[in-house]
Amino acid sequence: MSEDIKETVALLRALREKYRPESPMEDNPAKQLAVELYEKIIVIYGSSAIMDAAAYRWRSQIAENAKTLAFHHTLPEMNHNEIVGWLRPETVIKNVGVVFLRDPEDHPQVRKRFDLTREVIEGKAGIIHEIQGEGKSRLARILSLVYLGDFTSLYMAYLNRLDPTPVAVIDAFKDKLNPDTEVKR
Repeated sequence: MSEDIKETVALLRALREKYRPESPMEDNPAKQLAVELYEKIIVIYGSSAIMDAAAYRWRSQIAENAKTLAFHHTLPEMNHNEIVGWLRPETVIKNVGVVFLRDPEDHPQVRKRFDLTREVIEGKAGIIHEIQGEGKSRLARILSLVYLGDFTSLYMAYLNRLDPTPVAVIDAFKDKLNPDTEVKR
């Protein structure tokens, strides 16, 4: 495990340089992705065996930092019901940005499901991105995707002209849940 951790730390340091604000758009995948997902409802799909946590993190960070509606689901489960929903409403679906979080260790049937799912929604969604985690170890691949999602959510906030840190809706919600207790901020 220590080798996996060493690899992951080194990779995240390198990615930090690639994704930092000073990195120009043409060299910065997080900025590029934020621009392409801007003004879209975001749907993130990961495999249940490996990328479920990363997909959840992407959804959470996009919602909280960019203040943008996002959803996530896992394959193969998504193929049992949700895939049917990609038929309607057509005008709304055109405004959906899809992100597939892929991993080379996905089961061959799951890899096939990703490919078939893309075939079903291609041309319906506004944009589709497939992103592979970087690194040799599973830890590095998962955290490299989490890191990209975190930076993407921050750049989406900037495009929305929003400060990513305040969460006024959550604070107000907590205040209404328990008006006698001051929310710790």
